[in-house]
Amino acid sequence: MNFKILITDDVSAQGLAQLDAATDVTYDVVKGLSPAELAQHIKGYHGLIVRSSAKVTAEVLQAADVLKVVGRAGVGVDNIDVSAASEHGVIVMNTPGANTIATAEHTMALLLSLVRNLPQAYVQLKAGQWDRKRFTGTQLYHKTIGIIGMGRIGARVAQRCRGFSMKVITYDPYLSDEVAADLKVTPVTLDELLAQSDFITLHAALTDSTKKIINAEAVAKMKDGVCIINAARGALIDDEALIAGLESGKIAAAALDVFTTEPLPADSPLLKMDNVVVTPHLAASTVEAQRDVGTQIVVQMLDALHEVDFRNAINMPFSDASILHGMQPYLNLAQKLGSLQAQLAESPIEHVEVEIKGEEIEDHIKPITVGILKGILELVLHRTVNYINAPHLAQRHGISVSQTTGLHGPDYPNLLTCRVKLKNGARRTIMATLFNDEEPRIVQIDGWRVDVRPEGHILVTKSHDRPGFIGQVGTMLGAYNINIATWRTGRNEPGGLAISFISVDHEVPAEVINAIRKIDLMETVQTVKL
Repeated sequence: MNFKILITDDVSAQGLAQLDAATDVTYDVVKGLSPAELAQHIKGYHGLIVRSSAKVTAEVLQAADVLKVVGRAGVGVDNIDVSAASEHGVIVMNTPGANTIATAEHTMALLLSLVRNLPQAYVQLKAGQWDRKRFTGTQLYHKTIGIIGMGRIGARVAQRCRGFSMKVITYDPYLSDEVAADLKVTPVTLDELLAQSDFITLHAALTDSTKKIINAEAVAKMKDGVCIINAARGALIDDEALIAGLESGKIAAAALDVFTTEPLPADSPLLKMDNVVVTPHLAASTVEAQRDVGTQIVVQMLDALHEVDFRNAINMPFSDASILHGMQPYLNLAQKLGSLQAQLAESPIEHVEVEIKGEEIEDHIKPITVGILKGILELVLHRTVNYINAPHLAQRHGISVSQTTGLHGPDYPNLLTCRVKLKNGARRTIMATLFNDEEPRIVQIDGWRVDVRPEGHILVTKSHDRPGFIGQVGTMLGAYNINIATWRTGRNEPGGLAISFISVDHEVPAEVINAIRKIDLMETVQTVKL
């Protein structure tokens, strides 16, 4: 297959060279596209490489007909509608490590510029004024810096700040005590950080919980004369609260590389303040970072398109392609399990509960669950469903999901169980396993033990366990020239109800099903295709 890639921003020459070397890839570079223009261009492209300027909106993703991967050459993906991408089955990936050093060093440059008034002194001296007293600075030595977000960049900043003998405290709800000890930083609450810090630097991802994390309430809790640095995302700061704090003197100074609106409007009050240092989103703009981010996103995209690896994909249930390939027999079984549940459901499914048992699969419940959802939804929605959009489509269609490991059940080394609750109140439980790691089997359904290979056309019947039933069904199928391949029956007790899986060579016409339903011992009969 030949893949087409659209590039909307600058990518390093080294990255383009890698695309040139790929024998099954063609690409186009079209810069400066508005969302509407991008929506017009996107048709026919399997991959899209963007940086911060292109906006990949829901409308763009709706217009895409064959798009598989959106690659962000950088860390932040707030210019990409990740939810819409997931619903359309499009992988979104970024390059979180490529510009770590560049951003950490730029943060330190901003910090040093603040405390030593470097930009202001430079401008005055270039204008012919020598005024040493006006630009008396402050030392970093033994000051406290509060780092919000201790990820890759935050950790690098902490390391450099400790080199200046600063006390480093951090607020990061996901930071473990072990990692904090390794980094030699002190974890604190957000309120503690605000109250104790001489300097606050932001390195958190932009999420619903971190948007405007620096707001009027936060500013009120800060130490008087605090300095703020932001080289992460502009929307982490409430602009009005920041400006008010700078004007009142509560905030002594700010150094900003990112802004809520970019480019920063020429009439922004920030540009008129002498206690504010600004740079035009330069943190990742080093020769080395530009080279690395370009080569990294190209390699990641090629690997994703070829399904070799999905590293740094932020909306996949797994990033290691070896799981996709190594777990494929179980993922195929999961899809068949989901499809069987959907085909047997007498009313819409509203809840899916997945349980797994076994050392081979217990660490992979998420992809197995998505596989089951894929099997259910492809039948229900009559559309292509993949491992990216299945959870989103389930949520959109009112299907809730729960997961459990280590269940108790039939004695098989590895066992998949799927329980569904239907809108009419009915419930059904189906269990499945692999024999010899490759032969799929349905082994239990609603308490009936069975041994069914989930393949081809199958009649699923519930009947009274009486002599002559099998003969009647076999005779009727034979009368319609329908050959039986296998017949598997499970029963709880002699003479009670029994369930049968009758595999046949081709689809059974509706008139035959109606005829079978009239057999005296028959309770229900359904057809499935697996």
